[in-house]
Amino acid sequence: MSDLRKIETMLLVLFLAIFLSLGMASKGSAEKPDVITLGLITDLSGPYAPSHSKFIGASEDVCDYVNNELGGVDGVPIEVKSVDTGNKVDMAVYHYMKFREMKPKPFFIMLGVSGEAEALRPRLAEDEIPGFVVTSDPCIYPAAYSFGAYPSYPDQFGGFIDWMTETWSKKEPPRLAFLTWDTTFGRAVLTDECYKYAKAKGVEIVATELYGIKDLDVTTQLVRIRAKKADWIFSNTAFQGTVIVAKGLKEMMSDIKLAAGIGLDRSTMRIDPVSLEGAVAMSNAFEYSVTGEPGVAKMMEYFNKHNRSETDQALMYCLAWYYVSVARESINRAVQEVGWDRIGGPAIKDQLVKMKDFVAVGKGFAPFSYTEKRRAPSALRIHQIRKKKYVPITDWRDAPDLRPAEYK
Repeated sequence: MSDLRKIETMLLVLFLAIFLSLGMASKGSAEKPDVITLGLITDLSGPYAPSHSKFIGASEDVCDYVNNELGGVDGVPIEVKSVDTGNKVDMAVYHYMKFREMKPKPFFIMLGVSGEAEALRPRLAEDEIPGFVVTSDPCIYPAAYSFGAYPSYPDQFGGFIDWMTETWSKKEPPRLAFLTWDTTFGRAVLTDECYKYAKAKGVEIVATELYGIKDLDVTTQLVRIRAKKADWIFSNTAFQGTVIVAKGLKEMMSDIKLAAGIGLDRSTMRIDPVSLEGAVAMSNAFEYSVTGEPGVAKMMEYFNKHNRSETDQALMYCLAWYYVSVARESINRAVQEVGWDRIGGPAIKDQLVKMKDFVAVGKGFAPFSYTEKRRAPSALRIHQIRKKKYVPITDWRDAPDLRPAEYK
């Protein structure tokens, strides 16, 4: 090899060494933020406030756990900043724009009301901010930056149909009626896919009835449903809404059974456990009273540390643990892969769509899986109200995928 060729080779090696060292230094030495902010935009003073307000204390508990036991993300603590919409979409947009202008902007945003999450889905995609949202299909599809916090409402309904038909013992096929809120949330189960799935499973839908979120009586709707000889009612409602249906059935001394989605949680049960006795719910919430589950034991350690009361045991308390834990996991994986200099929405989203059976904290917490196309977890358990207790009556099971065809 000529002297000139040797010099050229040595210079090339030296250049590559300098280039690689600079690249490694850039990835490793980028300045970390002082804190990782997760934003919560939800109704804290309107009709959803009784449950959604539980998110505040829960976020303090889970951030305490994540920061003290897991070291936050590479030593950077996580905090949740919450804002109130009063159940008004325009206020949700206003708060979102304020979060969007933060420097640095939030790594994640949680949206707790269906109408607000649906309105902000395109903005999350445009600004490349991952969102952890309530799970009706228009809130998370077309797939972009919005991810469901639990199985979608149609998938929950499909999970109920699976369980109900598995346990059905009569010779006649089951007859089912919808009685649900006339809201984005309530109507989320009134899709072609839900009707077709029930029919394919041998279930006859005999009625579809709606009522307003502020209505206090559904006697008229129940009379029509009873005339159709329904065996079950499915009500995609929450809080007082589900109780109104249960009380109506009790006052009519009807033997029609009641089922609901994730909105029938412990806080709803406490409103009127007598009327709700026997009602079933589809949920991915962990159950506070189950012993022998390490994840639940750890959660209860922080629950008790912060002197939470029984009334704090609600769906939103549970979802706060999922929200912060899933956010922390995806951000941490992204930092490990791309470094602080390239961390951002795209890197975090890439980790979310690769998440498979992630169980936050430990056994007792629902597994979370996402894909590039499916943006909601599928795991749920069937719960039942039994003697004033909210009891899981199945293990974790996968709900069917009842997305509209255009989203698959």
